[in-house]
Amino acid sequence: MPSYAYIGCRTSQRRGARGRGIKVFKIDETGAWSLLQTLSSSQENPSWLTCNAAATRLYVIHGDGNRVSIYKRNNLTGELLWVADQTTGPANRHPGLDPLRRNNPVHAVLTPDEKYLLIANHESGNIACLAVENEDSLSAPLTFTHIAGQPAAPGEAENLSRPHEIIFAPDNQHFALPIQGRAAGMGIDMLQIYRYQRGEIIKTDEVKLATGSWPRHVDFHPTGRWLYCLTELANILNVFDYNAAQGKITLKQTLSSLPDGWRPRSDASEVEVHRDGHFLYAANRGHDSIGIFRINQQDGTLTATEWVHCGGKTPRFATFSPDGLYFYSANEESDTLCEFSVDSLSGMLRETGKTILAESPTCICFV
Repeated sequence: MPSYAYIGCRTSQRRGARGRGIKVFKIDETGAWSLLQTLSSSQENPSWLTCNAAATRLYVIHGDGNRVSIYKRNNLTGELLWVADQTTGPANRHPGLDPLRRNNPVHAVLTPDEKYLLIANHESGNIACLAVENEDSLSAPLTFTHIAGQPAAPGEAENLSRPHEIIFAPDNQHFALPIQGRAAGMGIDMLQIYRYQRGEIIKTDEVKLATGSWPRHVDFHPTGRWLYCLTELANILNVFDYNAAQGKITLKQTLSSLPDGWRPRSDASEVEVHRDGHFLYAANRGHDSIGIFRINQQDGTLTATEWVHCGGKTPRFATFSPDGLYFYSANEESDTLCEFSVDSLSGMLRETGKTILAESPTCICFV
């Protein structure tokens, strides 16, 4: 039976974007992609897409905005229909922030019980928790978990850090939150762990990382023993032991996501662990590569094996096909998705020759 790919594409002039909204592709049994639909939106930059387990609803957050949209998915045709939207919360009034970015939601995830949608509001420095009232409705944010920055002087605005992703551990009891210590707002570079329990979010641990490194994205090993964090500006992979019983992490290794000797600027973007747990992949914007790292099955540490060109320019997002046989790089500045086959023994990525056109792509969601 066919599968479907939903591509979020930036649209705003402020971001220099060329996208027109969400692109919907049908993938047939031979692996051929065909464009089904392009959905424009009243909200700019549909930049992150999250699907529910039943694949009936798609939740879409809008970068540099303050809304989350709900789309109904037709299980027979794969097409989408907008049904509603909701606020992700008020903008933070810290004087150091850019008001044009509003609260800039950057990532959203459904809780394992699918009763709540958690949204990382990057510019507002918080996690918003919205109740899934029914398939076509989200509540306004019920709570906000504030992500504190450096201590503020008396009389000054409260400082904040920038949460960038929310990833649940295989135990479904805890999630990891990388936060960025950007100068505006006086943030702290840190990785935090939270427990999710019946609608409550409770911090269980935090580890400070190098100042100015900007922790961006994370991924857990499928065994749940290790956690990997990629920093944006420092291009560093941080390896942690993860204690699922306590929700604690311990830093055990740091290494570059770039090859030795690379000097020009490159901003790391995405980190993905393959489903079989033997290899990790890190995307580098500037070097325009995907770094391939072998995972030691005894202690979770990484060894660099190879870097392959991403097949375009500025790999902002990367992911695997649901079966793990293919890897896709969303190359924002070249308006393409590049497909690679995955060698399960060596971890090597090889271009298949298939390039999918998608203007200013920032996210791929497979169903």
